[in-house]
Amino acid sequence: MTVAGALQTLFVRVRRRWLDVTYWFLFTPFITGMLTRLATIAAFSLLAMWVPHPLLSLGFWIELLLALLLADVAGYWSHRLRHCGVLWYFHAIHHSATELDALAAARMHPVDDLLDNTWVGVVLLLAGFSPQVIFAVGPILFIHIALTHADVPWTFGPLRKLLVSPAQHRAHHEIGAAHNYAGMFSFIDVVFGTYAESSGRDHGSGEPISESLSGHLLWPLQKLRYISSR
Repeated sequence: MTVAGALQTLFVRVRRRWLDVTYWFLFTPFITGMLTRLATIAAFSLLAMWVPHPLLSLGFWIELLLALLLADVAGYWSHRLRHCGVLWYFHAIHHSATELDALAAARMHPVDDLLDNTWVGVVLLLAGFSPQVIFAVGPILFIHIALTHADVPWTFGPLRKLLVSPAQHRAHHEIGAAHNYAGMFSFIDVVFGTYAESSGRDHGSGEPISESLSGHLLWPLQKLRYISSR
């Protein structure tokens, strides 16, 4: 394929996926991300007045590995809970993508992202990890999330039950799936009995969610209103 042909293909995909592009470059980093950071700082500041949190002194690289592991354990339970009850209505927005690739990774309702990342951030801060370590965790998780949503069939072979692969996370995005909640370390799913291979089902939330930014933002609230009025 020529450079011109590749650029034309990219342009067509971006135009077709304008909603995910909006999430990636505008809404998620500047709106959702800002709300999450403010909520994390506020929650930690309140908790810090009552909960002691001495800093660890194990060395940067050991602390980084431990922080990634703790973040994924905390994220596993957050993710699993957000597949239940009213929390699902907000998380379903992320699962609404029927065309799963790295562009869909940033498709997040602000409430869903705020609950997950504030919880994980506060856990890391209370565990005594320094801001330098926590700041390093962010880009690593960001890159890995983009990788696991990529439209590639990689399974990571013999490492598939150690690290989350794109194939494993694509299985999580299958309609009705109730497995593969870990974000980075798949052995967490193995330990808690939620590891599974793909069943070949279509991707999506299985919910009638309008494919628009306003539809994404309002659908969970409309569901909550409907439930409260019953």
